[in-house]
Amino acid sequence: MSTESLRIRGGGRLAAWLVVVSVLFNSGTLLAQQARKSTAKEDHTLASVRDNWPIHMTYYPSRLKENAAVVVLLHTKGGSRLIWTRKGGLAESLQSQGFAVIAADLRKHGQSKPTVGAVKSGKKKGRKKGTTTNLTKGDYGRMITSDMEAIKKFVYAEHQKKRLNMRKMAVVGAEMSGPLAVVFAANDWAKKPHRDAPTVAAQTPRGQDVRALVLLSPQGSLPGLTINRSMKFLKGRVAFLICVGNRKAKGPLKNANQVYNYLKPISKDASKRVNWMNPFPVQLQGTDLLGKQLGVENVIVGFLKKYVGELKDPWRDRKSKAS
Repeated sequence: MSTESLRIRGGGRLAAWLVVVSVLFNSGTLLAQQARKSTAKEDHTLASVRDNWPIHMTYYPSRLKENAAVVVLLHTKGGSRLIWTRKGGLAESLQSQGFAVIAADLRKHGQSKPTVGAVKSGKKKGRKKGTTTNLTKGDYGRMITSDMEAIKKFVYAEHQKKRLNMRKMAVVGAEMSGPLAVVFAANDWAKKPHRDAPTVAAQTPRGQDVRALVLLSPQGSLPGLTINRSMKFLKGRVAFLICVGNRKAKGPLKNANQVYNYLKPISKDASKRVNWMNPFPVQLQGTDLLGKQLGVENVIVGFLKKYVGELKDPWRDRKSKAS
């Protein structure tokens, strides 16, 4: 056999090997691209369940699919979801830890402000149409019964697609949205299951999905809304983390302690304890605690991983067997 023929055969083997390497590399690249695409953030507009008010939100899918816990992030009064969705913000941090994340603009906030056609005539002179953030007692109620319920419907739809596990749900509320999160969670736990089986244990749940609440400098009440009954009802059912700045912060600290006191007595056994309060030595409050290298984000992520992310509650079909 000539040297030339050996070179040809060797070259053929080398070419074949290069083809294999190329296929594997391209396949890996394609899989990586598909994985990034499947977890790319998505913007959605929901219709509030009672009055069809448009609720804008950003959704961060989880790579864990049906095993993923889901966290809903709510803003302060006059704020928006941008506080969560900024580069390197809490939404991205939670998604990187395997959570599905929803950052929402409640009515009259962010992109969910009323459109020109939705603003009633006769407003005070000088006020621009479509920019009002004046909140009424009814607005606070509808944020819970309409806006948050629209978000819950979205969570249910994603659950049924096996993109998350709605049974492992948490809500993060700041200042104004703290009481909203508490009352929404209590309403969710009060929902009776579908009557689609002879025993309650076998019936398909409608609620009981909110398993943890994170409250940043929570207000103790809102116009037409108090949380004392809701807090007492949720005690022992939901894990709580309360974060507040305690330096020259008489009002916010008083509110935070009032909310925390509803959860007492607090277990001294860390392995059994589910309710926590973390004061930080600053004057900052609410979402202003974020992005300041205070460690607030790490505390929140660690709490949510323990009390919702690590829950042993497997995915189950939530469509009623009677439908």
